[in-house]
Amino acid sequence: MEKKIFNDREVYYKIEWSRVFEYDRISATRILPELSGIISILRKEKKSYVPILFFACWRDGCRVGLKKLLDEFICKHPKLRDEILQDDVYYRYSVVDTSAKDMNDIMYWLIKEYKPHLNDHENYRDSGRFKSIYINEYFED
Repeated sequence: MEKKIFNDREVYYKIEWSRVFEYDRISATRILPELSGIISILRKEKKSYVPILFFACWRDGCRVGLKKLLDEFICKHPKLRDEILQDDVYYRYSVVDTSAKDMNDIMYWLIKEYKPHLNDHENYRDSGRFKSIYINEYFED
């Protein structure tokens, strides 16, 4: 991830997404890093992947964050888990290891841009540090 601030009012982030993986409880623990980051939960529609949830994993890191979201043995959000697992689930991740406020700003932009139906895009707020937030996304696949 890269970050550039202009005039103390605008911030530009560059984030890099991993390739898309099909969710499997066992393989996810080998794939996901223990670093903090954002996980995009996806559904496959025709030939593309559509985000249904962006999930921030600051303290726990991506590996533990996804476990707490989807693993039946330690799940912290059972209703959300059940809704996500109704169909085949795919995910990708992006490491964001600068600060929790940067992660908040990136999450804000992603949720406003993609409007995934499991995120509250009407009420999610940014960190309030910048007037404008811009993101360039790079996809491994």
